[in-house]
Amino acid sequence: MSHLVAVTTRDGKVVQEHFGHAQHFHIVRIEGDSYTYVESRESDPSCHGEGHDTSSFDTILALLHDCDAVVTAQIGPGASAYVISRGLRVFEARGFVDEILTELASSGLLDKE
Repeated sequence: MSHLVAVTTRDGKVVQEHFGHAQHFHIVRIEGDSYTYVESRESDPSCHGEGHDTSSFDTILALLHDCDAVVTAQIGPGASAYVISRGLRVFEARGFVDEILTELASSGLLDKE
């Protein structure tokens, strides 16, 4: 099975972006135990200083409409719950994109309900 995953990264090498501050989402396709880069998508950050409302997340969710999951360095509990309630899986991880995606692909987590 194939899954599209959005990764919050500025440089494509390191997952270092907080979901609400992310301006760059690298989209990858995970198939089996490997992944391939698809494209980059840009957006305005949904979090501007203190607080945010769910409408700001709706813009990001529209941008990621075809994705099954998001990998981000950090996401608050309220944002995470909202994103999950809209059908996206959320994985928090910091480190090198390649290592994180390789582990996610080989874990089979995306194929589990």
